[in-house]
Amino acid sequence: MSRVRTSLTDEPRPASPAAAERSVETAFQRVFAPHLARAGGARFVGAWRKTLRLLRPLGAASQENRVRVLADGDQVFEDMWAAIASASRAVLLNTYILEPDRVGERTLQELERAAARGCRVLLALDAFGSHRVSTARLDALRAAGVRVQLFNPVVRWSSPLSRLVRDHRKILVVDERVAFCGGLNFAEEYAGERHGTGLFRDTQLALEGPCARDLAQLIEPQGRAAPAAARAEGALVLILESHVRRQRRAIQKALRTMLGRALVHCHLTSPYFVPPPRLVRALVHAARRGVDVRVLTSGRSDVPLVRLASQHLYGRLLRRGVRIFELDARVLHAKTVTVDGVFASVGSFNLDYWSDRRNLEVLVGVLDRQAAGVVEEQFQRDLAGAREIELKSWQSRGWPRRLLHWTAYLLLSM
Repeated sequence: MSRVRTSLTDEPRPASPAAAERSVETAFQRVFAPHLARAGGARFVGAWRKTLRLLRPLGAASQENRVRVLADGDQVFEDMWAAIASASRAVLLNTYILEPDRVGERTLQELERAAARGCRVLLALDAFGSHRVSTARLDALRAAGVRVQLFNPVVRWSSPLSRLVRDHRKILVVDERVAFCGGLNFAEEYAGERHGTGLFRDTQLALEGPCARDLAQLIEPQGRAAPAAARAEGALVLILESHVRRQRRAIQKALRTMLGRALVHCHLTSPYFVPPPRLVRALVHAARRGVDVRVLTSGRSDVPLVRLASQHLYGRLLRRGVRIFELDARVLHAKTVTVDGVFASVGSFNLDYWSDRRNLEVLVGVLDRQAAGVVEEQFQRDLAGAREIELKSWQSRGWPRRLLHWTAYLLLSM
């Protein structure tokens, strides 16, 4: 089992804007060098240069990052526990669900050990998603030196609608140098056979570099530090957020930009696929331009109502060339996008109304051929266990089924 290196180096000196821009340009040329030798390559590179210029202002961009794509739940948790165990300064953990099971309790114990070593430890939980963690256990964490924050507690609900605003992010940052971000909650269902049940098929990114500091800013906002001087060999990482209370919708804008600017393909994985109208239009327009748009969603779902609502939308997308697949082999929970073999994103954002309108969400975008290739390979492996939805079969539904799909969609789009 590989371990995540967490040793700290001296604090890097701030980079001048010109130096940072040169670093990004060098990284861009490295990623797109293979395209320049192909017919039409210059057009492809020029289009992506503009796409990157549109994406970068939406979030915190950094260079010289190391990115690993993890799809094995056991490996994810083992690497995260190892990173916490190696912490020398600070551990920040933000999650929607933390269950009092083997995975959740092991995580809490690692946080307590880090606090005992003198690390500053912050645990930010969603009060609804992590409601099974007892008050006594939270008090024990606080007594051990862990600072515990509960997002949107029950006692503070001022109106029924406020209950729908949840902190859905999953972020771990260690010493502002190492980070993990993706779709995995801290529960046995997200682990494999060694630590859990292997129920969910999910994806997580393990990150090293300046992007860890940008993720830490989402959990514990402070004054934004000046960008560090960067060499060009690392991956360019973009940290995006959706935060209804801060009126930030960078993820939504980035997704529409990716779809609107894709040249060859855009492959999306979303377990809860009830996209709002603007995203439906972006999917349709991309497919009509000739982009290979594929959506992988749940065939076996832990929220059956969402799957019913998804099927209401299939017809409009299928008629316009979007290909839709349902994964039956496992319960899908990953949220990923790959575009043109050069850009990939992984995060907590679902293509549904909850993520779009209410939740606090995070998405990590990576401009890197290797990382994008690994995410795309996983997408193709998932397709092998999925079945494609055909327009003819969708149209053959009886009226009771159509009414059921329409009703479910109305309920989830309110």
